[in-house]
Amino acid sequence: MKTSIKTLIATTLTAIVLSTAVFSTSVSASETHPLKVSAVNGFKKVSVKGNVEVILIQRANSGVAYAEDNTGTAKILQSGDMLRITSTDGTFAKLIVYVTDIYRIEATDNAVVKTEGKLNSLYLQIFLKGNAHAEINTISKGLYTVIQDDADLKLSGSTDTHTLVMGNTQKLTIDKFAALKTNIKPTEITATGKEIAAVY
Repeated sequence: MKTSIKTLIATTLTAIVLSTAVFSTSVSASETHPLKVSAVNGFKKVSVKGNVEVILIQRANSGVAYAEDNTGTAKILQSGDMLRITSTDGTFAKLIVYVTDIYRIEATDNAVVKTEGKLNSLYLQIFLKGNAHAEINTISKGLYTVIQDDADLKLSGSTDTHTLVMGNTQKLTIDKFAALKTNIKPTEITATGKEIAAVY
């Protein structure tokens, strides 16, 4: 009997440890205080999908918390250096993501990504598609932006080299943004109807 209880306790603890090692969590807006997800660290890419608004703040320690005015839920999954944030229902989730070093931001569907303060990054890539909206304030050596579908981007800050890939229907707003060199590449429609960047 003692052996069975010890085995049951050991099995339960092992299951708990293994389930938290996957770095996946689903957080709820019913929490009174913002929930910090300490398991997310070392990520350099953020992907946001669905009815989610993410505020990016650069600081020494990375982490994720719900904003005080959050009303939805989101699933947060870390896979290597990619942090994926996806809405779990029809309500709009609002999260704050603290980053130390970031080089890629992806937003799709109805996702909204904004920065609070400036993001200092050597190189930064921004990919927007669907109805995604982003307001990014950055200082970088190189900036690469791809805007597709009905997405729109508002840029501020500065970069040495900006490469922009977009078609005629997407929206780019430049607000106090400076680039020493800008390369503009149009998107093309392939035979399957998907937009891709033109290769030069």
